[in-house]
Amino acid sequence: AGASAIGDGAALCSSSHPSLTGNQRNILSTAADLNETSLEQMMIDIAGLTDERGLKIAVRGMKLIIPKELQFIAERVLNSNLRAGTADNDLNAMKSMGMLPDGAVVNHFLTDTDAFFIKTDAPNGFKMFQRTPLKTAMEGDFDTGNMRFKARERYSFGVSDWRSVFGTPGA
Repeated sequence: AGASAIGDGAALCSSSHPSLTGNQRNILSTAADLNETSLEQMMIDIAGLTDERGLKIAVRGMKLIIPKELQFIAERVLNSNLRAGTADNDLNAMKSMGMLPDGAVVNHFLTDTDAFFIKTDAPNGFKMFQRTPLKTAMEGDFDTGNMRFKARERYSFGVSDWRSVFGTPGA
């Protein structure tokens, strides 16, 4: 779950992001599979995030990011009217409270089949820079009569604030 180091020297999802008040985390303290309990704990942990000085900040979960293997579990947990997998007639709190307003999205490039992430609304989180805008060109090939077409653009991707995501590698 994000093993490459970011600007603070820790992995993107880590329990050891350095701050003035000690290490902070954006990963579940105990790895868990996707279920109602793990999602609720992630939302509680996100609501408790602090800045570098240990002051509480207003960050909330926005979108669940899952591999294709978890899409059916996510649908049941997020969109059932009642609690999924129980005989209780309790309300589905995640749905009724609108806890993840952007819902769930399947990322087909995630390789860990039980890892999942919540993207938050932390400002200055994930970054995408368009280094070279799209340039296109075309020309006719005299020998074949075919048209040749080319396009080129360049991007850079990164992250400025680890609070923009909260994750778990799964159990």
